[in-house]
Amino acid sequence: MLCLGWGAFALGAGTPAVALAFVCGQGALSFGVGSVLIAQALYAAPGAPTLADGFATAAFNVGAALGPWLGGTAIGAGLGYRSPLWISAVLVATALAVAGVAGGPAGRGNRGAVRRRASTSWPA
Repeated sequence: MLCLGWGAFALGAGTPAVALAFVCGQGALSFGVGSVLIAQALYAAPGAPTLADGFATAAFNVGAALGPWLGGTAIGAGLGYRSPLWISAVLVATALAVAGVAGGPAGRGNRGAVRRRASTSWPA
C-alpha cells in the first residue's frame, strides 16, 4: 500500500488537491511504519527483545536518513521535484523485498524454534 501510494503521489503531485490528499494519507501510513517495524522485530526475537528493538530502531533511522539524502541528491541532479516521491517508492519496495527474504520459510521456521525454546525456559 505504501509503495503504491508513493508512486501514485508522484503521478498526481501536479494537482494541489491530489497532493494534499496524498500528503495526509502517506504521512499517516508512514508514521505507523515505525511501531509496526519494532513490533515485528520483537515478535521475531522473543529471546532478545532489547537487541531486536535496537536493530529495528536503527534500521528505521537509516531509512529516515537515507530517504531525504537520496531525494535531495535526485533534485540536485536535475531529476525534478517529484523524484523524491519515486525514490520513496523504491525504498519501500526494497524494504519489502528485504523483509520478504528475511521472513521467508527459513526465517519463519527459526522464529518458531526460538519461541518454543523461550517458552520452555520461562515459567508461565
